[in-house]
Amino acid sequence: MRKTTLAFLITTLLALASPAQAITLSLEPASSTVNPGNSVALDLTVSGLGDHTAPSLGAFDVDIGYDPAKLNFTGYALGTLLGDVSLGEAFDTSTGDSTPPGLIDLAELSLLEPDSINCFFCTGPYLDDIQPSSFVLATLDFIVTGGLAPGQSTQVDIAVQALGDGFGNSLTADTLNPSVLRRPAAPPPPSGVPEPATLMLLGIGMAWLRRFSHA
Repeated sequence: MRKTTLAFLITTLLALASPAQAITLSLEPASSTVNPGNSVALDLTVSGLGDHTAPSLGAFDVDIGYDPAKLNFTGYALGTLLGDVSLGEAFDTSTGDSTPPGLIDLAELSLLEPDSINCFFCTGPYLDDIQPSSFVLATLDFIVTGGLAPGQSTQVDIAVQALGDGFGNSLTADTLNPSVLRRPAAPPPPSGVPEPATLMLLGIGMAWLRRFSHA
């Protein structure tokens, strides 16, 4: 309940703030070749921020959509560049996978101040100092199921609920890059090996040749 309330507050506050800068969210790798039973780790990355300068990312709320008939979601891990959750530098307000599965909510709120100039507590570390222009927000883990048939592909998508900088201003994600997982098509039978019917005809032909050779 506490996580749900915090996630709602993040979304509401960021929606009211004015847009500040367009950024890109991606799932990486963008494409992979997989087979049933394979473990797949996808990084949710952000790019287009300032490189150790404003704007930095102070909060995000993102939904990850996938096909539960083809993938099993096994867990996620947040990055540390909004602050270390275990040290109380950020709140993990994610609600995880939906019921029924297929939509994963990832949300985090940083408690770090954006910079040393506009700070209140001024204890650091500061978001502008620790964040490059591109970094990993979270890593999601899946297992490929037999529901992904040979020659088929499945896509993992991103939907943004809210993004905000270190001051609470809204950030706009102008590009969302999904990840596509493909299972190779079943290989065709080897062309150089005769099929059973061909072998039978060859056998009959050889028998007739032997018969006439003894006649």
